[in-house]
Amino acid sequence: MLIALTWSERENRIYVGEYGKERFKSAKSYENSNIKFRAGKDRRIHQIGDEGIQVGYYRVKVGEKVVLEPTAKDIFDFQMEKIKILIENCRKGDFLFESTLVQQIIVMLTTAFETYTQTRFLELEKEGKPLDMEALYNRFISKRYREQFKEEVREIARNQGETELEVFIAGIDGRRPINFQDWNSFKDAYSKGYGLKIGEIGIPNEILLGVQRFIKWRHKIIHSKEDDTMINFEDVPPAEPIFTNKDLAEKGLKVFRKFIEELHKNTLKL
Repeated sequence: MLIALTWSERENRIYVGEYGKERFKSAKSYENSNIKFRAGKDRRIHQIGDEGIQVGYYRVKVGEKVVLEPTAKDIFDFQMEKIKILIENCRKGDFLFESTLVQQIIVMLTTAFETYTQTRFLELEKEGKPLDMEALYNRFISKRYREQFKEEVREIARNQGETELEVFIAGIDGRRPINFQDWNSFKDAYSKGYGLKIGEIGIPNEILLGVQRFIKWRHKIIHSKEDDTMINFEDVPPAEPIFTNKDLAEKGLKVFRKFIEELHKNTLKL
């Protein structure tokens, strides 16, 4: 039995038939944003969603083995939908509630950024994109420990049946070389690993600066002992005060969505 899939901007088709025969049965897909098809680790095609059933997040288990998990983009889009719901239900007038909720939204936005960029980084290898492991070792591991770290990574990869990159990203004994919540680490990882230079892929500068600003604010919210109702207190004056209110949350959602949409499109071109 042979099953083949073809896809284009115009249409998608599935062909089913006996290998070596000339005649195949085929069917053309129809557009339904609720329905997705994914290939699982069990080599089966899984349908996600159906008519009138929208699935935001999914994991499929067969026995004790997870055979299907959401893609980096699926995870990010679901997180953005949850944040959108929080913003829509944020009550203006109760400023303490509003400020507290918005600070948590800023944390969620940065976590979604980290999850997408790390998961997508691993996906690109599975998609067959050329990867420069040596450049990653040279950038993220000090010369003194580099050879030892390489040996440990490669041994674990062999023993656990994982790729060298998977072990490298997960780290060893709590040592994780790349922090995808750090802008420079994230940027250098994509540049060194896949040759994708974040500043040269057409993302507007105000979006790039906006993402960095929200990441910085996330770290401040998590680690500072001060109240962050005015998130840029240290810069005032001469800067104008920025309050953690509903308007700021809406701006953050827009900035992160725009950034990840553009980044994702560029990863597809590698």
